[in-house]
Amino acid sequence: MSVFFRPIGSNNIFYFFEDKEIPGCIKTISYNLDKDGKIKGKWEKSGTVAQLMGAIKSVEKGKVEIVSESEWKNLTGMGEVTASA
Repeated sequence: MSVFFRPIGSNNIFYFFEDKEIPGCIKTISYNLDKDGKIKGKWEKSGTVAQLMGAIKSVEKGKVEIVSESEWKNLTGMGEVTASA
């Protein structure tokens, strides 16, 4: 399972994915993009189900959009996303 979220009007994208080393755990990579979609910075941290649910609820409220993997690739020019991406 993996999903990208982007706050409306933001240059940040949050990538939630299942930790393959610790079953049942979630990790998050936060990307900060420049205006051209190039990654200016990123950080990886352990995520929580509560954070993921908060992101989902923000989509419902219209504050955040879900970004598909193909949109991510078009935006950044990156291929498949992995924890080391």
